[in-house]
Amino acid sequence: MASNQKVEGLVPLQEIDLSVYHLSARIEELPVQLHDAHEKVSRAKSNLEEIKAEIMSLKLEAGKRELTVKECDERITKLQTQANQAKKNDEYQGLLKEASAVKAERSRIEEGLLDILYQVDEKGKLDSLRKEDLEEAETVLKKEESRISSETGDLEKKLEEVTAKRDALASGVDPDVKNLYERVLQAKEDGLAIATVSKYRVIEASGKYIQWQCEGCSVEVTSQDVNLLLMGKEVITCRTCSRILLVKVEEDK
Repeated sequence: MASNQKVEGLVPLQEIDLSVYHLSARIEELPVQLHDAHEKVSRAKSNLEEIKAEIMSLKLEAGKRELTVKECDERITKLQTQANQAKKNDEYQGLLKEASAVKAERSRIEEGLLDILYQVDEKGKLDSLRKEDLEEAETVLKKEESRISSETGDLEKKLEEVTAKRDALASGVDPDVKNLYERVLQAKEDGLAIATVSKYRVIEASGKYIQWQCEGCSVEVTSQDVNLLLMGKEVITCRTCSRILLVKVEEDK
């Protein structure tokens, strides 16, 4: 069998391997599609935790102020009791003045407390909204996970079927050529071990000439290699990309 025929016998195998390549790439790519959905869930959780932390901080501050108000009430009561028991007018007036100052301080603290409680209420509403955001993001994520799981299952089934066909087809290929093909295929990231060689008519200032080009790497193939390919005596690989060359001479480009 001529080498060109051997190489041409690899073409159906190459077509199947391209299917394997694309199916495998698709299977690997699918989980990446969950990235955005995971990011939205992560942001929603972070936002919710942030608002909960703010509410907790406000509640702690409110608790401190409530305690301070209570302490002010106790001081006011104590000062009023002392004023009622005072025997001298200047002592009485001094205690009343101090009690008045504590009342003013209590009023200021209580006003701030009411503002904090208002903030707690408003942030509580925001907390509810962020819980809804998180629930929505988690729902979208679950739907995407379900879709991707289903699609992955379908692709894996197709891949299994294609792989079975490949095994059957590979068994009928010349062993030496198949070994070369397998080595080249493993070294390529695009699933292409075979490259066609096309004939081009090039026009330049110096005149017209014929150029043969490897379509795998777009590099010119030497005349020596083209002659060997046309004679069909050897399996030739590209000197640049190492792919197995298959010459096409049906039409010029």
